Amino acid sequence: MKKTISPFQREAMLLELLQQLIGDKLPQGELLMQLHKKVLGFSQERYAALVGINRRTLSDIEQDKENTTLSTLNRVFKPLGLKLGVLPRQPHMLKTLLIQLADHGESNDHT
Repeated sequence: MKKTISPFQREAMLLELLQQLIGDKLPQGELLMQLHKKVLGFSQERYAALVGINRRTLSDIEQDKENTTLSTLNRVFKPLGLKLGVLPRQPHMLKTLLIQLADHGESNDHT
């Protein structure tokens, strides 16, 4: 029987995996595999059906083999609450951007 995780545990796992991705410690395909298996508890076949692609395509994406369109990548990440975007590669610029976004979010929380 598969262990059920709480929403708090799911969010913590998601954030940890995203930190690894942003820090270049986890490839995008591995991120997707970890998220659908560990966060959602879905098999590859079940997740492929959910996002409307075949299992082989999902496998290729997970192994970073396929030159996949942005549209397909956004479709596979959407159920996880994620979308692909452009981020600075320089760590200091990324950090500055994230701080600015966090500050902007906090100022909107108070209005």
